[in-house]
Amino acid sequence: MAPLAPLSSRPSRKRAARAIGAIAVIFVLVGFVAAMVPWAFSTEALRGEIMSQIRQMTGLAPISQGPAVFVVLPQPHISIEDVSLSDPSGALRIQARALKGYFRVTSLLRGQLEIGWASLTQPELAIDLDGTPMPSDSAIGRAAAAKSASPQAATADQARLAAVTLIDGRARLKSRFSASEIVIDGVNVAIDWRKLGGPARVTGQARFQDETTGIAARIESPVDLLRGGRSAVSLGVMSNSLNLSADGVLASEPGASFSGHIVASSPSLRKLLQWGGFFIPFPDLLTDFALACEARLDETGAACSELKLRLDDNEFEGALALQARDKTPALLGTLATNRLSARPFIVDLPRAVGPDGEWSRESFDLDDLRRLDLDLRVSAARILLPNAQIEDAAFAVLNRDGRLEFSLAEAKAYQGVLKGRASLSAGPDGVSLRARGSLSDLDMAALPFSAFAGGKIIGALTAHTSIESSGSDMRELMRNIDGDAQISVEKGGLVGIDLGQALRRIDKMPLALPSDIRRGGTAFDRAAFGLRIAKGVAEIEAGALNGPGVDLQFGGAADIGGRALELSAVAMPSDAEGGASRQGPQFRFQVAGSWDDLTFLPDVRGLISHSDAAAPLLAPRAAAKPARNAPPSAD
Repeated sequence: MAPLAPLSSRPSRKRAARAIGAIAVIFVLVGFVAAMVPWAFSTEALRGEIMSQIRQMTGLAPISQGPAVFVVLPQPHISIEDVSLSDPSGALRIQARALKGYFRVTSLLRGQLEIGWASLTQPELAIDLDGTPMPSDSAIGRAAAAKSASPQAATADQARLAAVTLIDGRARLKSRFSASEIVIDGVNVAIDWRKLGGPARVTGQARFQDETTGIAARIESPVDLLRGGRSAVSLGVMSNSLNLSADGVLASEPGASFSGHIVASSPSLRKLLQWGGFFIPFPDLLTDFALACEARLDETGAACSELKLRLDDNEFEGALALQARDKTPALLGTLATNRLSARPFIVDLPRAVGPDGEWSRESFDLDDLRRLDLDLRVSAARILLPNAQIEDAAFAVLNRDGRLEFSLAEAKAYQGVLKGRASLSAGPDGVSLRARGSLSDLDMAALPFSAFAGGKIIGALTAHTSIESSGSDMRELMRNIDGDAQISVEKGGLVGIDLGQALRRIDKMPLALPSDIRRGGTAFDRAAFGLRIAKGVAEIEAGALNGPGVDLQFGGAADIGGRALELSAVAMPSDAEGGASRQGPQFRFQVAGSWDDLTFLPDVRGLISHSDAAAPLLAPRAAAKPARNAPPSAD
């Protein structure tokens, strides 16, 4: 016989069947109610109620001429087409294709209609950032007018608001600080501010300058901001062009301001500045941007302290400030870095020399200097230049009203010290240049330009110079240079030119000297000369080189505009007191040609005259015209 089922299982099955039946009845009733409710409520009355609540909460005047539909499931809501909302002052205007207002179910059960969440489809927003869109007879307006910590404020802060979602919207923003409207489209944002005294959150994304940007923000106490107070805020912005996070305090009086910590990064700071209306002329600057600082932002500009900045493969610490002036904004700062690569700043500068080997004829354009004033002071442990390196440099860059000034307080390079100042400004003749500088005890052996006529100059270089010029292009600028300079080299030598050998062998094997003197060098105690520059031509004055057994005098001219040199020199034995001996042999030569291809030219006629075999072959002829400022003959 099969075992009997327990007697208690039969009542349990009956109870389950009754429960299932009750649930089925409930679903039938809900479906019936959902079908009948739209017929039981007047859509016009619902339209009026939702419009009234919007007006009471925000102060915005809603208008709708489109149809309205009330739906119960899955959540009771009313959908209204062609809705416009605006505040009396015109600071905020919204035109939406549709508005959906979702009612709180708990309020419906109490017989009340209360909006808990609303959505606007394809809203067009016109926002005046300088206006005050919330009138005093709205819930938000009354809360803003209430004095902080007063009974009126406590009551106003209990008012309930609603969450709002903007779907595929477009916003036009205008402000007295912007010459044109700012357009933001693709707005898909949720604004969650459900209680006046509570926090507000904004999340979503929008498209600006054809780039989609994610946004996440939280304002801890918006109502305090409406009352002219302060509130903790956090902001996150995420896009391909910018990643930004900010945490701090936002204040609304006496003007909108933010104080707090900011971290930002971007592959191109140039693009961000262009969004803000700033133009940078050189295309390769301002890449690989990253910033972290304690910041203060207000209507007058922005200031960053405790700054850590990465830009163009350079890293800085210090402080920066951007002042939003009426005509020209100004960037001021003090920065320090261990390593400063100058390549990004000079790689796209106009070339000084054209493809033909002459000074460039490309016209100068200083209009971009008027777009931004600068006052930057930088200290760098190392500055990397093409073929050069500077250490322990302190310099400043100033730009004001289109006048650019660069001053180097002091720097070390090649075991010496550099100082200088230069200014560049637009003038009636194009560009005006003024510069002066000095260098002391530079090791010429390490300089990349110490080659000279096939040889090399070594020693400790000291120089002082002052120049000025003007011109519409580099060619004119070089041809119009005026000024002077004093140059000396101590404890040096000419590598590749043996003047002592020339003086010793000039009477024995004169015709072999052009090749023989290239096999050694000439040591000297001091070499010095002056330059007097007029209209791009530098006259070499009082040129002299003194060394053991050798005295060299030289003169001539350097054509700066034509990039050429014409130098004549005579070497003589020095006497016991280090002066030139007029009684001994003399070796004359010239250095001439283009700066890029200087040629060492011994006085061949003079060498032939020293040869007993070749001297009779010389035919009498007029003496050659000496170079300008050439050393006098000893004859």
